[in-house]
Amino acid sequence: MLKKAAFLIEDLGWNLKCRYGYWLHGPYGLCRVIEKIPFRFLVKYLRKYGAQVGDDCIIERGIRIHRPFGKMPFENLSIGKNVYLGHNVLLDLTQKVTINDFVCIGADTQIWTHSGYYDNTDCKYLENTGAVLIKEYAIIYSSVILAHGITVGKMSRTGANSFVNKNIEDNIFAAGTPVKTIELK
Repeated sequence: MLKKAAFLIEDLGWNLKCRYGYWLHGPYGLCRVIEKIPFRFLVKYLRKYGAQVGDDCIIERGIRIHRPFGKMPFENLSIGKNVYLGHNVLLDLTQKVTINDFVCIGADTQIWTHSGYYDNTDCKYLENTGAVLIKEYAIIYSSVILAHGITVGKMSRTGANSFVNKNIEDNIFAAGTPVKTIELK
């Protein structure tokens, strides 16, 4: 009984922190609170602010959300069922990020949906954008960077510390900077 009461009080505390952060600093204030929420509350608050998150997901503490645009800050995030996101995963929500069922993403991975550059001829800052799709049963090991507009194939594996700047086909192992297919013998 005491444990349940403590759980409800903690949940209420995180709810108030989310609302206050969002009210005071907008979507980025909310993201700073989300970064600190324990995993047992994280899915609830991602859903509350627009994300679609399936059942039985494990999202470790420290999730960093960049550019939470939209009417609901996390509406560009769609996570399937039985997904694992490791510590300190960064999700850029400039465009849609879709993570299908049974995907495993290691700690410190960055998923970007935009890249910016400076055009010297017009003296302007410009951006390229594109949605990211990670298909079913894919495994992305730790510290991988996915560029904008990438599709990671079904049942594929991406080696740690890789830079994924092109699509990865189904059922292959890819690694490196930039990423390339690795033949397993």
